[in-house]
Amino acid sequence: MTINLHFHGGADTVTGSMHLIEVNGARVLRDAGLFQGRREDARRINRSFGFNPGDINAVLLSHAHIDHCGNLPSLCAQGYRNPIHATAATARIAEVMLRDSAQIQMQDAAYLNQKTNRKGQPAIDPLYTLADAEQAISLLRGHAYHQPVALAPGIRSTAYEAGHILGAELSYLELNDGRKTVKLGFAVDLGRHHLPLIRDPEVMPPVDVLVLESTYGNRLHGPAENARDQLRAVITRTWAGGGKVLIPAFALERAQELIYHISSMMIDGELEKRPVYLDSPMAAAVTRIFDQHADYLDEEYHAMREKMTCLMCPPWVKVAATPDESRRITAAREPCVVIAASGMCEHGRILHHLKHGIENPANTVVIVGYQAVHTLGRRLVEGQKEVRIFGDMFDRNASVEVLDAFSAHADRKDLIACAAQSGARAVYLVHGEEDAREALAEALRTELAVKVYLPRRGETAELT
Repeated sequence: MTINLHFHGGADTVTGSMHLIEVNGARVLRDAGLFQGRREDARRINRSFGFNPGDINAVLLSHAHIDHCGNLPSLCAQGYRNPIHATAATARIAEVMLRDSAQIQMQDAAYLNQKTNRKGQPAIDPLYTLADAEQAISLLRGHAYHQPVALAPGIRSTAYEAGHILGAELSYLELNDGRKTVKLGFAVDLGRHHLPLIRDPEVMPPVDVLVLESTYGNRLHGPAENARDQLRAVITRTWAGGGKVLIPAFALERAQELIYHISSMMIDGELEKRPVYLDSPMAAAVTRIFDQHADYLDEEYHAMREKMTCLMCPPWVKVAATPDESRRITAAREPCVVIAASGMCEHGRILHHLKHGIENPANTVVIVGYQAVHTLGRRLVEGQKEVRIFGDMFDRNASVEVLDAFSAHADRKDLIACAAQSGARAVYLVHGEEDAREALAEALRTELAVKVYLPRRGETAELT
């Protein structure tokens, strides 16, 4: 009789979240996210699960960010055929995210193969295809918050509002091996209070063991209310110099927050009414889902809706649906805002905008989210003067501004409060870089006197 927790991804890194819960041989996987980092490392890690996907009874998907759902197609390509459980909003958004991710995988492989073919190097295969993504989508099953779901024998889960992105859940799991019941909580990812659009995080029922993110375990954020003022200052300064504002943004949540803030400032007369380009078909599709799932959103969204009708309705918001439309935005010289994925500058259309705009000192690149190590976004944050984009080197003459008030992750204070409210006797810290994990671990041991563990990828913990 055993209850084990296996850490297969996102343990000692911030991306690639993947945790396997095992009760008497029944297996449930919480998340199957893409690891994002050096290209070769990402290929190797994302292709190897460390377990047989065909042996998994169910997947519990916390939310639809690509570092939590993005490797579901690979899981299916390697034999997984059982349900993927999530909130109803997450299931809807995951359809968009997975199709878009598959397209990006195939397009980037084709683009890079143009270079490898010229150099006589072997062709690069995409991590997965659109057919693999469709297989994963066919397995999605949507549920409501607070609705208990039997995932496998001895494993039951209930979702609570995470306050992170639309549909994100904190997972409360009841694990029974026939002799004992262990209550396991997952707060990966945990959101913040007072974010626009999204409701504040809930408090789960008490648990025995808590798996807690540590992304910002050594930092405090600026107040979320400051995000609007920070953004207005950067846009105003850049436009005064005739430049573009280039914002690499996660297509899910961050893009919608940006559109909300910019449009509301234009309506209130705080910004000129200039073009705001949403150069991400995926972000456009997700934005429509926001409007369709208004019951998940907070009072601020409903007040905004009276002014704007919908997030993409204002005439200054322009969606680039095709590659040709994206290229026209890249070629344009007028002051504007360009919002494009991916948020860490590793894939997608933002790379083309950076390639053509990074050397212009009038432009500003605005970082509004966490940047994992070894990503282009991280190199921009670190102030590197020369960066590689699509294999070519470019001088980084554009300004780079980091707006930390936009973070959708809990900070050190919020994480400590979550651990205290959980009542857990043991806390496993994941989803963080080493210095952040260690700093949070020390704080939890000192302030709460709980056992704290820092698992590595591939390790297993027996829960008692």
